[in-house]
Parts: sequence; C-alpha cells; structure tokens
Amino acid sequence: MSTTFKAVVYAHHRKEDGTYNVKIRVTHNRKRKHLPTSIFVTKEDLTRGLKIKNAQVNDTLKRTIDGYQKIVATLPIERANVMSIEQVVDYIQNYNRNNGIFELDFIAFSRQVIKETEAAGRVGTAHSYESAVNALVRFLKRDTLSIHEVTVKLLTDFCKFLLNEPARPNRTKGERAPSLYLGNIRILHNKAKAMYNDEDAGIIRIPLSPFKRFQVPRPPLTRKRSISIEQLQAIMRVPRRVGYQNSAKYPTSRQELARDMFLLSFGLIGMNSVDLYNCTCIEGDRITYQRTKTSSRRADHATISIKIEPCVMPLVEKYRDPTGQRVFDFHLRYTTSNGFNGYINRGLKLIGAMEGIEIPDLEFYAARHTWATLARNKANIDKATIHEALNHVDEQMRITDIYLDKDYSKQDEANRRVLELVGFKAPQD
Repeated sequence: MSTTFKAVVYAHHRKEDGTYNVKIRVTHNRKRKHLPTSIFVTKEDLTRGLKIKNAQVNDTLKRTIDGYQKIVATLPIERANVMSIEQVVDYIQNYNRNNGIFELDFIAFSRQVIKETEAAGRVGTAHSYESAVNALVRFLKRDTLSIHEVTVKLLTDFCKFLLNEPARPNRTKGERAPSLYLGNIRILHNKAKAMYNDEDAGIIRIPLSPFKRFQVPRPPLTRKRSISIEQLQAIMRVPRRVGYQNSAKYPTSRQELARDMFLLSFGLIGMNSVDLYNCTCIEGDRITYQRTKTSSRRADHATISIKIEPCVMPLVEKYRDPTGQRVFDFHLRYTTSNGFNGYINRGLKLIGAMEGIEIPDLEFYAARHTWATLARNKANIDKATIHEALNHVDEQMRITDIYLDKDYSKQDEANRRVLELVGFKAPQD
C-alpha cells in the first residue's frame, strides 16, 4: 500500500489574524494523519475552495513533500504494508533526527515570518525584514536559499554587495545598508534556529551559527536630525501653497500636510506618523495611544497619554475624523500608514528646500529629535522626564514600573515649556 501526501488548508484552522496553517495530509492504508508545517497563508494565497494558488508557497511545499516521499521510500515494502498510519508518521518525524537530514528554504521561511509580523500589526518591522530579504535575493539572483548555505563566506560576500550596490529610490544605501540588512538577516536566522532546534532534547537541525564568527557592521553615527528653533519657526510660517486645487481625497496640498504633520508631531512630543494614523482615543484635551513601534514588546503595550496644549489644538481639530472611528481622518485619505508617511516626507523635501529652512534631507522623524534636543539643551528638562515623554523603556526600571500608577504631569509640564520656548503657533491658513 503506497503512502501519499498532500498539502491542505482547513477553514476551521483559521487563526485570529486571518492566516491559515498549512498541513501535510498523510494517507496510508486508507487512514489519515496530518503533519504540521511552518507555513501560514492568507486568503489572498487561496482559491475559494481553499486550494493554495501561491506559486512560491506551492514550490516550498513540493520540496517538503518530495522529502517525505524519499523518507518513506527507505521502508521495505513488506514492513510498510503492515505499519499503521501512526507508525508511518512517527517514522517520518524521527527520520531526520536519526539521519541528520534537514532542509529549510531560508528565503521562504523569512517571507513567512514577514507575513506573520505584518499580520501582528508590526508593519514597520515587517517592511524592514522584507527590505533585507529582497536585497539578499538580488545578491543571490535567485529566490531560494538552503539554510545550510548561510555561511560566513556568504554573509561576507553579501556585505560587499550591499556596499557596492547602485543607489535606487526608496532603498537603503551605502554604509547603513550592511548594518540594517545584515542585522535583520541575523534576526531571521535566529528565528529559524529557535523554531527548528530543541537544545533541551538534543535536536539540532540547524547546527551552523555563522553570526558567531561574522561581525555585523556597526551602524554609522546617526546624522544630526534635530533642527534649530529658527528653522522650526520658519516651518510655522510656510504657506499652504498658493493655487492648490482641493480634492475630496487630498483636501490639503502636500506642502500644507507636511507642514502641519511636522508641527503636530512636535506639539504631541514627537508622535510618529503610524500612531497619528492609527490612534483612536481622545478625551477632552488628552490623546492616548499605544506606540506601534514598541507596543508588542512591552507589558504596558507602550501606552502613553499626552495633553493637547491650546496652541496645538487647532491642528488636532483641523484633521479630526468625521466618522469618529479614529482621532484623525488620515485613514480616509491614505490606504496605509506607510503611504501616509511617504506623502508627508515628500512634502517635507519641498519645505526643506525653502529659504530660511534649508534642510535638503528634512524628514518627519526630525520633529521627534527636535523636541528631545530642545527639551534637554534649551528648556533644561531632565533626561528621565524626556525619556518618559518619548515613551522609551528603561530596562532597569521595567519591574519598578509595574507597581507605579501612571502620572503624566511631568511630561505635560515639559511639553508646555518646550512649546513656550519655541513660541509654538499653529498655522492659520
């Protein structure tokens, strides 16, 4: 009796994030059992009948099934015919352990991690992983990579490739690329080892640890991102752009939106664009949100509450969501937070080129850096208060924070002092 394998997806296996775990159905002597895989698919990867239509996923599953068929082929026919389905599955699962054979497509595994990370709401992290994997594919000139090929030599050659790769729009380039991309490849490689190795049980399917011998390049010193008080005040005076024709989708010009978002972020203690896009809670003069960048890594979900000072409130009201679903209406204008952030930064490039500002690489994150720099250097705010206001975590204080009730009075006072220092005024046009 032959043993057959088929990749299957079941409707009742749908997870809360909308993904489905692919199983390998094993049929032997008319009995069935299922072997789990590390592959998760979304409805976009499936037909209405839950058949997998994603070619890349199917290629990966084919390699897995081919491996299972080779393992079963090692069984004598007489023995296979009298084995139960449970015994066959046990034989398959134990074979790799006993024979030291393990295969994993690192690219496919990484793509799956990216998909799961994005589904968990960590869009920025997923995008960072994806950029690194795409760079690796460009280097390899193929979209498959055995986990056993991830060696010191491959990483060294990849690093050289990144340093010499021609610049392209919206791509990390130069000295920053090796640090960022190889750092993310290291994270993904560690995730693979964590999933497939079990040191307590003596199961080491991925024995290589190339990152113990390959040193990921250190990131270059961060360039100065903060701007001066005079430059900030010049941004407050930037016109909305004469002659702009409003539309339903874009009721403000790129220049006007970029100006307003930079000032709104500064007025809300460096609030990130993704949090402006997603936040849903405003009560009176306080806006409360969970910082997307770190919410999944903290017990308090990186929750912070900021008092909206009167000088900032006009900007808040200008962009209020008429549906009440969120605090601001950006989700009605832009499909994703990444698109929203990109639109802002393109507008900031126009503003940065203006006389009196003259910052050719002006970007949205400079608002956060500027608030922190002015708070410390000009408003004499202590570092601990700045640390809390920026919603950072001090590892040494993590346990203590569990026992303390949140008190935002110090950060409220700090923000008021910074806004008074710069003479903050929301544009009127």
